Amino acid sequence: MQSPQTVARHVGKVLEVVERKTQLGPDASSQRLMRSWQRSLNTHQVDPARVNTPRIVTSQELREHRDRLEAFMRISREGIDRLHAQVLPANYCVLMTDGAGVTLDYRTVPSLEKEFREQGFRPGTCWSEDTEGTCGVGTSLIDGQPTLVHRDEHFRTHNIAFTCSSAPIFGMEDSPIAILDASALHSPTGRDSQALVFRMVIERAQQIENAFAYYTLRPYWVLQCGRLAEYLSVQTDYLIGFDENGRIMGGNRRAKLELFTRDGTPPEFIHDLFECTAHDILATAHGRPGQAFPLRIQGSGERLFANLHSPALRKRTSIRPEPEMVRQELAKREPKEHLRGFSHLAIEDVRLRDNVERALKIANRDIPAMLLGETGTGKEAFSRAIHDYSERRDKPFVALNCAAIPENLIESELFGYRDGAFTGARNKGARGKILQADGGTLFLDEIGDMPLQLQCRLLRVLAEGEVLPLGAETPIPVNLHIICATHQNLPELVREGRFREDLYYRLNAAVFMLPPLRERTDIGQVIDKVLRDESAAMGREGQELDSEVRRALEQYEWPGNIRQLRHAMRYACAIADGNALRPEHFPPEIFSAASDCMTPPNMPPMDRTPLQMPAMARPAAPSAPRTPVSMTDAEATLRAQMIETLRRNQWQVKKSAEELGMSRATFYRKLDKLQIVPPNRRDGW
Repeated sequence: MQSPQTVARHVGKVLEVVERKTQLGPDASSQRLMRSWQRSLNTHQVDPARVNTPRIVTSQELREHRDRLEAFMRISREGIDRLHAQVLPANYCVLMTDGAGVTLDYRTVPSLEKEFREQGFRPGTCWSEDTEGTCGVGTSLIDGQPTLVHRDEHFRTHNIAFTCSSAPIFGMEDSPIAILDASALHSPTGRDSQALVFRMVIERAQQIENAFAYYTLRPYWVLQCGRLAEYLSVQTDYLIGFDENGRIMGGNRRAKLELFTRDGTPPEFIHDLFECTAHDILATAHGRPGQAFPLRIQGSGERLFANLHSPALRKRTSIRPEPEMVRQELAKREPKEHLRGFSHLAIEDVRLRDNVERALKIANRDIPAMLLGETGTGKEAFSRAIHDYSERRDKPFVALNCAAIPENLIESELFGYRDGAFTGARNKGARGKILQADGGTLFLDEIGDMPLQLQCRLLRVLAEGEVLPLGAETPIPVNLHIICATHQNLPELVREGRFREDLYYRLNAAVFMLPPLRERTDIGQVIDKVLRDESAAMGREGQELDSEVRRALEQYEWPGNIRQLRHAMRYACAIADGNALRPEHFPPEIFSAASDCMTPPNMPPMDRTPLQMPAMARPAAPSAPRTPVSMTDAEATLRAQMIETLRRNQWQVKKSAEELGMSRATFYRKLDKLQIVPPNRRDGW
């Protein structure tokens, strides 16, 4: 704590500079600091005599600040570590704040950790100018320029022993999204002693800024440009992203400042910036893979050298891809890969096709996916397809069913543990599912059954990109794609306090609702696909469905969805003597449900038992077509529309259902509810 004399002396200096316009120094940086002192006193009304430590946000607020910059923090971590390694011998800490001045990431000096913490250097500390007055972080945020604030150049008396070197990191919107800072509690009196650290901070901030710009431009072709070809592998001057049409989609800040605005009008296409087209660049880069090639700037003829990086994401047409288009796209891969992704799934259903189209777009983005749907609808198969289609396909796909593991074992299964972490632990510990999935995809099925305390730890993994095994002291960095699934109503669980709201909003960035089998318009293709799979698994290729069986399978409600269908088909394939699969090979409830659907109310359902499975009996012809009683106007209109469509299509249910936009299962239910009887049923077949 500063002595009263020191406080009085510093407050007097502040008043002299602000009120009497006394200069802090002769250079431009001193002029900037003087303006900051004026803002601090007159605009922010910060008390320079205040000697308490800076404001620290709550842990919940810190999580929210970190969540907003999750991807950026992951990218910046390496740069922070390298800067810390450089300045640690001189007892400097390193911190990263967001655009509000809140410290998100921090590296301390182990031998001085307690002292740094007592002075307010820790995660969650707010260093904005409106709370701390002139300081490295706060003034850099206001000015958008690197700032060195040395000792009594700080506005508040509490900070006048520190030296701070800060540099802003700009996002694609040309405003600071973060500040990188190196600070020391004690330093020589001379300001020049900080020049080297100040330069290190600026250079590292530029590297992080370029890394984040490249990450943001990943969906496009990216030109990495520099003035010397030999330096391109270690230094980037300009980054320029453009699409397949040559339209410029963005660039790093230096490219915007020095290239995009040099003639006053920002270039729209690559040929507006360089003396060549995008096609020329692609052809040149293809002919010289991995080698730098020259480019000349329009107008000036100035030469740059460039490397071209291909898009990290596959480009998709804006038109909804038909199933065959998706298969053709996947077939372009190497022969061994042609079954990967979605090509082996039945995707003719309109809703499922929409899901596949969206999944193709997010497969290579850091966007968690949430799969919703009834049990057995194929959520794990869909998540595996996303993984197999993505660039992570050669990395692990790890699945964990949160409802199938006892609650007391989920934590060790998910996070792993060190040796001796608990009684019964393996001698060498165990890697949890998160570490097993590092680099690949982690699929968490039935996420709604995860205990609350583990939800908090999972949220930290998502926010920090690191996992702390049980019994461990040091977190382990991980890079994985999270896909979760549930059949429960998560918003309702959130309202009941059984699921964390912050975790829910983090996981449901991309939501896919998988339709139940009974509502799928491609149920026939699903049945055929399952039949091929199960007959092949039994070594009995060539098995076929009896026509009566097919109709019953398509009409059945399938409460267990595809899983139930697969089990029923597996059993039928196993017990059938020949290639024909008949009613007696399937569970009886499938056929009783199908007969009930088309049997008039005044007739009893057909009697079927496991021991007696005859062919479908033909019902006696009613004396006259049934006339519905008690029908609304809407139902009457729908009944007339269905009858007209059926007649036009010669009473073909499949064609009529498709024309009216219904699944066949729904169409059959409407037939029964509205008492529409096919002519062959009225005529006794």
